[in-house]
Amino acid sequence: MINIFKKFKKNRKGYSTGFAWIFGLVTLFGLGILYIVFNQVFLGYLVPIIKMQVNATASNIAPATQAEINAGIDKYMSFFHILPFVIFFVVIIYMVVVAIRKEREGEMS
Repeated sequence: MINIFKKFKKNRKGYSTGFAWIFGLVTLFGLGILYIVFNQVFLGYLVPIIKMQVNATASNIAPATQAEINAGIDKYMSFFHILPFVIFFVVIIYMVVVAIRKEREGEMS
């Protein structure tokens, strides 16, 4: 199996701009699906349960620590909401760079 990948890597004819764009689009689709699933799990189940456990009177956690934990959760969730956009733009930049690089290789040949 590894030999097939080595042969494919050496054979530059099999690698094209179309392959890079299809790979990029599939990656974007997969990222979208993963974000939707994890967003539903985090916002629908994990965050409310953790906040209820921290804020419960039986938890014996100091109010300052409760506020710090809740602020940390909110900070993490804001990072989580920004992350798909960052990855989206990185994949788009990758697709454009591959297309430009492949186009220049075609001009040199």
